[in-house]
Amino acid sequence: MKDWCLDKRQSWLLIFMMLPYFVVPRIQALCVEEERKALLAIKASLNDSYTYDVNPLLPTWVNHGECCEWERVKCDTTGHVTELALKNVISIVYEDYHRVWPLNISLFLHFNELRSLNLSWNYIDNTIITTGLARLSSLKKLERLDLSSNSIGNGVFPSLSSLTSLKVLDVSGNGLGGNFPAHDSERVSVLKKLKILHLGYNDFSESFIASLRLFPSLKVLYLRCNYLNGSFPAQALSHLTNLENLDLSFNGLNVTPSIEGCMSLMKLERLHSISLADNKFNKSIISCLSFLPSLKLLDLSSNDLGSSFPMQELSSLRNLNTLDLSSCGLQSLTLNGYVVTKKHDFLFSHFTRSISVHPYSNHNYIKYICKCIVSYSNHNYTPDLYH
Repeated sequence: MKDWCLDKRQSWLLIFMMLPYFVVPRIQALCVEEERKALLAIKASLNDSYTYDVNPLLPTWVNHGECCEWERVKCDTTGHVTELALKNVISIVYEDYHRVWPLNISLFLHFNELRSLNLSWNYIDNTIITTGLARLSSLKKLERLDLSSNSIGNGVFPSLSSLTSLKVLDVSGNGLGGNFPAHDSERVSVLKKLKILHLGYNDFSESFIASLRLFPSLKVLYLRCNYLNGSFPAQALSHLTNLENLDLSFNGLNVTPSIEGCMSLMKLERLHSISLADNKFNKSIISCLSFLPSLKLLDLSSNDLGSSFPMQELSSLRNLNTLDLSSCGLQSLTLNGYVVTKKHDFLFSHFTRSISVHPYSNHNYIKYICKCIVSYSNHNYTPDLYH
């Protein structure tokens, strides 16, 4: 009898302990009514801008129901909206429709707990600035803002200067160009928390690089596919001492800077990944990059490195583990004094996407492993070459 009572008591205790798992999620999922209405207003703004039925665009956004369960919406445990993923709202249904969405930014001011806002690929123009983009500063917890692949224009930077909580900003693919106007520099510099900046697929020239000193906290910088020409901007980049990842691929850079400029790269002690793919560098750029003390990944694919490449020039990059030399026209590699060319038994068809360079433990030199597609005795295979 005593055992039966004990088992019954334990059963009730177990039920009591499990009760929150069934009750709490429902309580936590209740969205804030003001924010639900704001979401519906955002959808209604599509109706105001387009002549077709917008219901297929956001079918779960209806006048009834739990908004925290709607598509493209995430809430916290109190029911406040924390993420809005509104990427490509129009084209996901109407692929050939390219009318601009004149979005009124004030619609987002109701989301006080908003941390991430993605408005990319929505044909948004400068209206987002004229309707008060700077007013997003009232959202003190907003950390991620994605405005990429729209048509916003250069005025976006001064408008963003008040968003001091931003850590990630993506304005790639907006036709931006030039550099920060002098009178806007101080205003933009307040973005001290900015860690990741996407500026790819715009029209920036090399003069723009100097403006980046305004963001000393940057860890990731993407400038892929712009109009950067001339010398590798070593001196300007050296001010970004927290930089970890740099992408300058698909530009027109073709000059190795002076030894003084190259030595300034020693300040970038945290930079571990750099892509210079699809530029016009020759092999002299290696001597400059050798001043990067922590480099692990180097992409030099599709450059003008000549027909041969002396791998020993990389010996100072002791942390390097991935090197991309594909599509560089190389016919031979010098691996620790041994030259591999077409004259040898190994015939290089092409270099693969990666040529790995690994530190050799307990030694003062680097062991090179070159993975190539080769033909030997009319049999195709992929060996690892150790020399």
